This record gives sequence, C-alpha cells and structure tokens, in this order.
Amino acid sequence: MNKIPVTVITGFLGAGKTSLLNHFIADYKEKKFAIIENEFGEENIDSSLVENIQSEDIFELSNGCICCNLNQELFVVLQKLIESKHDFNHLLIETTGIADPGSILASFISDPLIKNQFVLDSVICLTDAHSLSSDLQKEEVLSKQIAIADVILLNKLDLVSASEADQNIQLLKEHNSHAEIVRCQYSKVEEIQLLDRFSYQPDKVFQHILGLESSKINHSENIHGIQSMLFTCEDPLDQMKIGMWLDAFLQFNQDTIYRVKGILNLAGVDNKIILQSVHTQIQATVGKAWEQDEKRESKIVIIGKSLNREVIDKNLLELKA
Repeated sequence: MNKIPVTVITGFLGAGKTSLLNHFIADYKEKKFAIIENEFGEENIDSSLVENIQSEDIFELSNGCICCNLNQELFVVLQKLIESKHDFNHLLIETTGIADPGSILASFISDPLIKNQFVLDSVICLTDAHSLSSDLQKEEVLSKQIAIADVILLNKLDLVSASEADQNIQLLKEHNSHAEIVRCQYSKVEEIQLLDRFSYQPDKVFQHILGLESSKINHSENIHGIQSMLFTCEDPLDQMKIGMWLDAFLQFNQDTIYRVKGILNLAGVDNKIILQSVHTQIQATVGKAWEQDEKRESKIVIIGKSLNREVIDKNLLELKA
C-alpha cells in the first residue's frame, strides 16, 4: 500500500494558513485532498460544504475533497478518515495558530499505526510580514512554529516596504537557518513546489546534514535564544548508550529542544541509521550501507532554545562504543 503524504501547515493567527489551503485545493487539480483543521476559523476553506458523509465530523466539499475538524485525538480522526472509504491521496493539516504543532508531527514520526498509512511530506510555516517582529516578541509559540518548519512563507509582502521585507528575512534566518524561505503575497506561491517535497524523509535528512557540513556551519545562535548545532564524531557510537541518552535528553528538555536529526555510525551496524525527533518522540530508520571507502562518521543536528553546546558535546562524546 502506498503511504499517504502529509503536509502540515502552521503559523500564528492571521498569517494566511486558510488562504494557502484554498490555493492548494485550486492549484493541485490532480490531488484528492483530505483536510484536517485544528480549528474552524472565521473563513471556511470552502463556502459550500455540500454533503455529510458517514460521520458528523467529516464533510465532502464541492470539489470532491473532504474536510474534518481535529476535535478528538489525531489517531481517532485519522481512523475516521480511513474508514470513511473516501478516496484521497494527500492529507493537509492546518494547525491552530496559538499552539506548538510538535505533538502532531510527533504522531507521524513515532506512532507505528499512523506510520503504516501516512508519511510526513513537509511542514510549512506562514508568517505575517507586517507583524512578524512584534509577534515574535510577544508570542514564544511562533518561534517554535518557525523553528520546526522546513519551508517558511513570508506572507503579506504587500503591506511592508522592500527594506522591511529584507529585515524580516534576516529575522527568520535567525530563528531557522535551515529552512527554505519564500516571499509571497496572499499566501500565493508559484516559484517553488510546496507539495511532494518529502523533506522529512531519511534521504532528505542525509542531504540536509551534508549541506551543513559542506557550508562549514556547525553552530549558530542569536539574541532570541534559538540555536542549532552540528555534532560530529568519527568513532562508532554505542547503540544502547545513545538511545538511553537521547530519551533522557529529550524528556528533560522537552520545552527547549525542538528537533533533532542525524546520521549515526553505530558499532556493529553496517548501515547508516537516520535519526529524527520532534520534542520527545524519536524515529530511527535504517539507511543505506556504508560504502567501503566512505568515511564512517556520526553527524547530529540539534535545534532548540538556549543550547549548552559544551555540555551536549561532552555528553555525546561519552556515547562512544
């Protein structure tokens, strides 16, 4: 069975998330979308909810897409979508503007039943160019929404000057130096592909970390406290030690560690292990075998707030086999 790709749309209140949903529905005619809204806002994703199908929580739209509200546990809502027997090939989730979307991402990374049917495509964060600076000062959750995204849309550029837009771009880079940042108006993006990017997949994680290494960026920080660091180690790591350490590290720092991703060289394992985590949820995937002439080296990227690089480096070095 082909797994259904999942695109998560996040961003603070009023950033333009619902407008982006409307564009997806209009522009991707070949897609059969299922849409989960974390909340029903003032603007519906379609003015014509035409038919109630199989569940009072699931509605069929005039264009054949289906929509439901995330008013129960995510697993329950996903099961209702599957059981509705509606034919869909892409899932869009619009998260509430005032919450950290990490828990939703974590379900797709760690829950085996969900992973059996769905696969994370990407996380898109919309930001409001007109209010970005002030929102970041007042709303810590916006920093988290930006930090865990792999695509950031700087929206509402019609409301700011060119110099203000450039300042916003720099501000976004300070909060997430690894995401692709795209300028747009009215949540409309034409220059890049937003769906079927699969940037949360092992191959993309591998490419991302290699890109960091080639650019010689191994540590970044800013006045807002959002940081990223790249740890490297040529000695093999002990599988049990790193598992126990990572679990404890994420549990004790769940409010400040947003994402971890890496390529691990584990003692006694012939394949690369691709590591991903969102908050406390961890996913380890078996990658390709190490080539005979390839340098076997662990690389781990940690993204979070107020990272103590010296302590983390010391702890990780103690995980050698």
